Amino acid sequence: MSTEMPRILVVDDEPGMREGCRRILESEGYHVQTAEDGLAAIELFQARGDFAAALVDLKMPRMDGIELIERIRKIDEDVTALVMTAYATIETAVQATKQGAYGYIPKPFTPDELLIPVKNGLDMRALSIEARQLREERERQLLEVASERSKCRTIINCMSDGVLVVNRSNQVVLRNAAAGLILPKCDSADLPADSSTLACPELQDLIEDTLASGPEPVIHSREIALGGTPYMVNASPILERHQQATGAVAVLRDITALKELETAKSMFVSMVAHEVKSPLGAIEGYLNVLLSGIAGDDPDQHRKMLERSLLRARALGAMVSELLNLTAMRTGNFVIKRVPLDLLDLVATTTESCREQADKKEQALSFSCALTVRNHDVLADKAAMSMVFKNLIDNAIKYTPAKGHIAVRVDYDRAYVNVTVEDDGIGMTPEDTDRAFDEFFRAKNDKTAGIPGTGLGLTLVKTLVETHHGRISVQSAPGEGTAFTVSLPIAE
Repeated sequence: MSTEMPRILVVDDEPGMREGCRRILESEGYHVQTAEDGLAAIELFQARGDFAAALVDLKMPRMDGIELIERIRKIDEDVTALVMTAYATIETAVQATKQGAYGYIPKPFTPDELLIPVKNGLDMRALSIEARQLREERERQLLEVASERSKCRTIINCMSDGVLVVNRSNQVVLRNAAAGLILPKCDSADLPADSSTLACPELQDLIEDTLASGPEPVIHSREIALGGTPYMVNASPILERHQQATGAVAVLRDITALKELETAKSMFVSMVAHEVKSPLGAIEGYLNVLLSGIAGDDPDQHRKMLERSLLRARALGAMVSELLNLTAMRTGNFVIKRVPLDLLDLVATTTESCREQADKKEQALSFSCALTVRNHDVLADKAAMSMVFKNLIDNAIKYTPAKGHIAVRVDYDRAYVNVTVEDDGIGMTPEDTDRAFDEFFRAKNDKTAGIPGTGLGLTLVKTLVETHHGRISVQSAPGEGTAFTVSLPIAE
């Protein structure tokens, strides 16, 4: 705190009065300046502006004391104004008080009669300033509290999780918009509302248990179904400094996606186990027959068993490879290098590599190109695109009966190169078409029972195509064949 003595201005047209007041006040340590009239005093106030008190004569030339007090109070409303006059009347006292004068000092006066009003006036000024500062600080703190409350309310209302606050009387005193959607009966009730408006006994029991949990911080968690939707509800007591629970807060989080993921993981493990178990069982069976001698000494029979074992082993290897590739893409560990790639040449080469497989089933595998532009490059990874079209052609061969036909066509659609793999095979139902790209999905019917496959190939194809900013579509009908079309943007 500053210990500097206040600065006082003495205004009087009598030099002797000014000098006498200066000596008395300076003897007490005050800093004193003087002025011979009101205009000179105004100039000093405007120049310095740091006077704590002003002793003003009532009758002065150019500007009287009443007008001077009014003027200096406009410059500094905290200044303590004291009127010095030998002509004090009720009328002038009232007028001076209205302009903000603190008191009167009748002339002539003794040093004590001057110092006591000055000291009292300065003390009153200090108290007034302190009171105003305290008031301003309180108002600022109230504004900060109101602002923080507003921020908290905004944040809570923006949360996608439902939030409920219950007081110690088991009344809902706060709910956010998400909680209102989850608990419509509670949303329609005026706050504070009895916990019965939650209309959920399990949630009410959880909140009651939380309120009765004692002074220790704890979180109670329970899975509760509300409106057919599963929620994980976490509730905790609201503890004050004396460690007494003044209420409870509950957060309701929709765990539908987590439940679906849990189900999907279970299905994934079950399907992988099934797909692995079948080929391994077949391989083990063929090898046991060969090793036990049951197959006899016929080399042709032995060769057939070994070829079947090899086919099953390759199918198992293909499934592992597809799983690894799909997992790598889903986790961001699959690296592709997109460079200008001649898609026409790649599709033609891939088609030719599958010809031997088609010839074994006496199928007609044709390739045609309807491109009318010279530029048919796309920005793509060569290995990834080979995987895409090899998978589509392999599927067409597998699901097309002997002596069927598979056509691979390349054409141009303004900004895209389109590659269509069409067969006249067994086809798919509309329901199977909708699920064609789902993981592990395979159409189950008499015609597909003996065809090996993992149900991951098309999922991998779709993921690779979309990674290259392309799209894939399928058209099919039972007994009429299937056509897959891959569209990739042309590289400018």
